[in-house]
Amino acid sequence: MMGELQEFLDRAMPIWASGGVLMLPLFVLTIIIYWNGFDLWLRLRRNILIRYRIDKRTESEIESGQSPELKKVRSLLLPGIADRKQVNRHFEEIRSAALPLLHRRIRFLAILVSSAPLLGLLGTVMGMFSTFSGMSAEDRSFDLIIEGISEALITTQTGLLIAIPSMAMLSFIRQRQKTLILAIDRLERFNALQIFRRNDQRNIQLSA
Repeated sequence: MMGELQEFLDRAMPIWASGGVLMLPLFVLTIIIYWNGFDLWLRLRRNILIRYRIDKRTESEIESGQSPELKKVRSLLLPGIADRKQVNRHFEEIRSAALPLLHRRIRFLAILVSSAPLLGLLGTVMGMFSTFSGMSAEDRSFDLIIEGISEALITTQTGLLIAIPSMAMLSFIRQRQKTLILAIDRLERFNALQIFRRNDQRNIQLSA
């Protein structure tokens, strides 16, 4: 195993060196992107509303389910003494606690992801400058030409290799974000309907 790792490093390091000065910023960007992405994914995965797909639950499952998770979900609901305005204010508070930070982090992650191919493109431009410098030299510095072409190609490829998987990760995170929003909306509608039914039954009993 160690021999295979050493062989991989022996092959990778010359390629890394050929990429020029932008390889280190690309490496740092990769760490930041995937650290933020996996942290967001884990946070969303642990969210009880997403984990138990509350947006897909029926009213009877939410109201009478006996699992500890559904009991915990029901603790987010207001009791029957509330009215529709109180329900709206209550769920606005839940949204304010859960969603703004999530939205900001996803936007930040999207900016990082979009910057990866741009950074690779900057490496392409820098590599082409080196290539043109070698071509314009009196002695036609082929070493400089080759170094410039290598830098241009490797940084572009690296930027794309960073961006393409991270775009897929970002898409998955955004899908989980939509699931959380739908789950909160589902709970709010259920809570409002539940309170309406209870108040309606109470009015019928009082008028009887």
